[in-house]
Amino acid sequence: MKPWQMQFESRLGAADAPPVLNRDLLVRMTRSAHGRTVPASSLSHWLKSALARGKLERVQRGLYLNGFRTPPGRLADVAAWLRTDAVVSLNTVLGDAGILNNPTRTLTALVPVDAGAPPQLGRKPTAAGVFHFFGVPRRILEAGEAADRLQADDGMEHARATPEKALIDWLYLAASPRSHRTWPVRADLDLSLLDMRRLQRLARAAGMEKILDDWLAPSGTA
Repeated sequence: MKPWQMQFESRLGAADAPPVLNRDLLVRMTRSAHGRTVPASSLSHWLKSALARGKLERVQRGLYLNGFRTPPGRLADVAAWLRTDAVVSLNTVLGDAGILNNPTRTLTALVPVDAGAPPQLGRKPTAAGVFHFFGVPRRILEAGEAADRLQADDGMEHARATPEKALIDWLYLAASPRSHRTWPVRADLDLSLLDMRRLQRLARAAGMEKILDDWLAPSGTA
């Protein structure tokens, strides 16, 4: 292995190295390690080697998970690379928190629907896994205090809803006539693991207090 490659891989393995890498980022990092631009053929040869060694995982053409570092890049880290301002939420968050009894392997995320700039929604298969993007108005995506709606930085390197916000997001989509999302089944959720005060604050911020109360009621949608 050439000296620049050793230095480059050392930087990729650093704790502060990016969890997700694209071609432009790799070019800049190799330039920094080599002192000058690395020929495209040399970078392509290195990419093939890194993929073969399992040190990179291809997501799609020109986009990779960084396996040199510890912890390696995770599928959820890719969401915002695929859709601007994406926030991991819904089934993925509730399943990872142990609240949803029937989690899915598909990674679920929300993207804001802004006037004049409709995002691409629906399923997005990649070589690393499948994403499903749901659209909500930005006012819903950003409803509530950041400490209530976003998980604190505990090793996460992507925007991720709190479990309470993930449930509010799910209820919003289920209640929306523009969405085909079905209501969450209460029997599939361990509500005792939720912070009910936070849940109520988020419902109030999103204007969904009645929807939440109706869903929580014994005779509500289940």
